[in-house]
Amino acid sequence: MPTLKPFRAMRYNPEIAGDYSELVAPPYDIIYDEWRERLYDRNPYNIIRLIKAKDEPGDGENPNKYKRASDYIESWIEKGVLRYEDKPSIYVRSDTYTLGNETKTRYGFIALLRIEQFGNNVHPHERTLSGPKVDRLNLVKATRTNLSQIFSIFKDPGDTVYRLLLNKTTELPPEIEFEDEQGIIRRMWVVNDEDFIAGIKGRLRDRDIIIADGHHRYETALAYKELMEKNRTSDDEPFDYVSMYFSSADAPGMTILPTHRKVLGLESFDEDTFFRKLDDRYKIEPVGKISVDDLLNRIHIDSEKNNIFGFCTASGLRIARIKNPEVPKQLDVDILHNDIIEKRLGITREDIAAGRYLHFSKSPEHCIDDVSAGKDQMGIFLNAIRSEELFRRVLDGDRMPQKSTYFYPKTLSGLAMYKIDRRSF
Repeated sequence: MPTLKPFRAMRYNPEIAGDYSELVAPPYDIIYDEWRERLYDRNPYNIIRLIKAKDEPGDGENPNKYKRASDYIESWIEKGVLRYEDKPSIYVRSDTYTLGNETKTRYGFIALLRIEQFGNNVHPHERTLSGPKVDRLNLVKATRTNLSQIFSIFKDPGDTVYRLLLNKTTELPPEIEFEDEQGIIRRMWVVNDEDFIAGIKGRLRDRDIIIADGHHRYETALAYKELMEKNRTSDDEPFDYVSMYFSSADAPGMTILPTHRKVLGLESFDEDTFFRKLDDRYKIEPVGKISVDDLLNRIHIDSEKNNIFGFCTASGLRIARIKNPEVPKQLDVDILHNDIIEKRLGITREDIAAGRYLHFSKSPEHCIDDVSAGKDQMGIFLNAIRSEELFRRVLDGDRMPQKSTYFYPKTLSGLAMYKIDRRSF
């Protein structure tokens, strides 16, 4: 069974550091250089200096960005910028956001999870890349801190966990509340009530935990635990745990968006030849000059029963659908990668892991713009995976291709940090 634990989070002191809206940042892996500069300028204590610090001239084994992150943490603790929670707590979270014409609120909570190998209670849902794991391990070794949470989901029959969280948020005022730069209202409640904590732990005792976002960080936690085994003095060490955000996949505020694909740098690519290759299995339909929203709406129609994709090339937009879909249909992302990307485009898994020929984008508009500007050869648009499809596939023991999902909105770094030592217990 998954083992959860409350902890004394290391958190910003707003009286010294400033407003939380100036201090937090999105996950490191979606922060591009210009965004990083804005976060650096926003506040001298912004967590960007820890999660994605800049390289500086003269960096090597020491000094380097990882050592600077460690030095910042110790300095900020001494100055009172960072302080520990008084009692071990669970940190209830809500994110209120608008997507299209609908406003939703996702509820979840932050706690420690006892680290275990994949496949028992904790399950990955997609393949990972090697580079980010090396970077994250270097950061954890230097700082001995989980600076952000892994995002996980679980099934919640009867909405028992959801209702427990909802009730608690009506009992207490949030300790943190602000609107971030995307217009999302972020709230957090610090809860050390023993009955509430026992209720949360008991309700997740028999649940499968699926990592939604943060696979590299979980694999980093496994690697760090292995490194620290030589220092073990008990069967309950701080390095046995990792900081995690938990949210119900069944709750009304859960949103899964697709991550689209961009093809670039293929010397042999010719769009006419490519679409002829698809003709044996797919019905290809040119759609002329329609809006991005119209394209996405059209590939969504019948997507429960069929595998349907959108394509953008220099000559325009097309829709491709399987002529004879299986029942039940295969996952769109499997068809796309196994049949179209690997078999017909010739882009291997090794190429993708190395960042060659295939890039990922959350924004369909960016895909179209980059093809129009000649930066990319083709954009490929997918439908979002459904949570029931995700659980069915993952609990069978299979990983999906990288960037198969985009859980929206992203969790924030900087709300509750886990210092991997006994001060946190």
